[in-house]
Amino acid sequence: MTALPTAARVLLTAFLAAAVLVLAVFASTARAGSYIVAQCAPGLFAEAPNAGYGTNSSHFTSSRDCSPEGPGMQVGYRLTAGETGTEQGGYGAWVWEAPPGTYITGGSAYSRLASEDGIAGYLVVSPDSGASLATESQNDNQLHLSAIPAGNWRYFVDRLECLQPNNNGRCVGSGSGAHAYVKQLRLELTDVSQPSLSIGGSMLSGAELRGPQTIDVDAADQGPGLQSVQIAVNGLPAGGDNLSGDCNPLPGGLSSRLEPCPQSFVKSYTLDTAKPPFANGPNTVSVCVYDYAQSGTPNSACQSRQVITENLCPSSPVGGGAKVNAGFAANGKADRTFPYGSPALIRGRVLDAGGNGVNGATVCIEGHTELPGLAYQLLGTATTNQNGGWSYKLGRGASRAIRVAYRFGATQTSTDLNLAVRAEAILNLSKNLTRPHRRVYFSGAIPGPLAAKRVVIVCGTVPGANRRFLVRRARTNALGHFRVGYAFSPVAGPTKFVFWVVVPTQNSYPYSIGRSPKRYVWVRP
Repeated sequence: MTALPTAARVLLTAFLAAAVLVLAVFASTARAGSYIVAQCAPGLFAEAPNAGYGTNSSHFTSSRDCSPEGPGMQVGYRLTAGETGTEQGGYGAWVWEAPPGTYITGGSAYSRLASEDGIAGYLVVSPDSGASLATESQNDNQLHLSAIPAGNWRYFVDRLECLQPNNNGRCVGSGSGAHAYVKQLRLELTDVSQPSLSIGGSMLSGAELRGPQTIDVDAADQGPGLQSVQIAVNGLPAGGDNLSGDCNPLPGGLSSRLEPCPQSFVKSYTLDTAKPPFANGPNTVSVCVYDYAQSGTPNSACQSRQVITENLCPSSPVGGGAKVNAGFAANGKADRTFPYGSPALIRGRVLDAGGNGVNGATVCIEGHTELPGLAYQLLGTATTNQNGGWSYKLGRGASRAIRVAYRFGATQTSTDLNLAVRAEAILNLSKNLTRPHRRVYFSGAIPGPLAAKRVVIVCGTVPGANRRFLVRRARTNALGHFRVGYAFSPVAGPTKFVFWVVVPTQNSYPYSIGRSPKRYVWVRP
C-alpha cells in the first residue's frame, strides 16, 4: 500500500468527513459479532445497492457493470469541447458507508486503476474522524486484489481525482485514459451496538395469571438489524422468531446488504400459562433479541420479569359461566362446623350472565388446611348438570379453607367457604376402680397435624352434679400423646366420677374446640 501525499486532502460531499490521507491503522475496539457483505460480485450478487456516488466536478462520470466481463463500479473522466482540464481536488467517487452502530473492520476488493494527465485513482478507507488510509494506489491498469486492513472504518471509497496538477493547479489534457474500477467487494462489518427492547402485554400486568396471556415485543437495532427473538419461561424455550430468512442471505454465509436484517420488530405472542414450562406460583419470563452476526457473538438485549400463575383449576370445556355459587348442603351457608371425622357435602350452581344454569361446566374444588401461608391444592372437580348444579363430598380432615372455582380460558370466578372441624381426643384411664390417695392415670392423644406440644384439659364431675372441676392441664409430646396422674380425696361412700378431655382452640392448630368421649371411675372409701 502507498500513502497519498498530504496535498491530496479532499472532501467527499455527503459521504466523507475531512481527513488527511496518510499511512496509518486505526486501532480496533472491543467488538461482538461480525458479518461479510458481498457487492458487485459477478456470479454471486451482481448489484451494489449500498454504493453511493459523489462528485464535485462534471468532468468525472460514473457507471456500473458487475457482469462477469464488466469492469465493475466505474469512475471515468471526460472533458467537454473547449475545456482543457480540471482543477486540483476535482474528483468522482463510489462510497460504501458502514451503518450506524457498525464499522468496516476488514475485507477485500479487486480494482483496476489507471492515471493520465495528473488524474489518478485509488481505494481508501476512512474512520469517523482522524487519518484515512489508502489501500490500493497502483495506477498500472492491471487487476489487483487488495485487503482492507484491520481498523474501525466508516467508509470504503473507490475514487478518481486530479491529484498531481500539471499546469497552474490544474490537470490539463484529455485525461480520457484515467479511471478507477472496483468489483468483487467483500466488506467485513462488526456490530458494536446493542438492540433496544421493550416488552408488555397482559403477561406483565402484575395480576395473578391464568390461561392464555399475551407478551408484546417491540425491538429495534441500528446496523445489521435483528436476527432472532427468543422467549423463555423458567429458563426453557417458550416462543420466538428466527428472522434469518429476512437477512438477505447469499451462498457461503454472506449477505447482500450492509443492513441485512429487519431494523425493527413488533409482535404480540400468546403463551398458555396453564401449560409447561409454566408452573403454578412464581415464574421467570425472559425475552431476548439478537442482532445479526455470521461469526462471533451477536449483540443482544434481554429483559426478565417475575410473574405469578394460578392454574390449579383446569379450564372448563364449556364457557359462558359468569358466577359460581357454593355452600354446605345442610344449610347452604359458606361457614360450617363439623364434628371430627365427619365428611362434608357442598353443593352449588354455575350461572351465566342472565342467571341461567350452565350445563357440562367443570367446577374445581380447591383447599388447604387452615394454617397461615399454605397454598391451595386441587382437591377434585365436579361437572354441572342441566340446571348448572353440582355437588362434591369433602374428605375427613382438619379445618380447611375451601375455594370453589370455575375457569374458562384466562377468566376465573370463585367462591370461598370455611370448613371448621372440632378436635376430638382419645381418653384412656389406667383403672376404673380405685381408692382415695391412689393415683389414676389419664392418657390419650389428639389428632394431627401439628399435634405436638398442645394443651389438653382433663375435666371431671359427679354424674348429675352442676359443677365440674379441673383435674389437670397436660401438654402433648411430639406424637400428640399425653399422660397425667390424679389421686382422689377421701369419699364418704362408693362414688362414681365422670371424666373427659377438652382440647381448646390454639394458635396454628387447625381445629376448633373439641372434647373426648366420657370415661368413668368408681372410688371406694
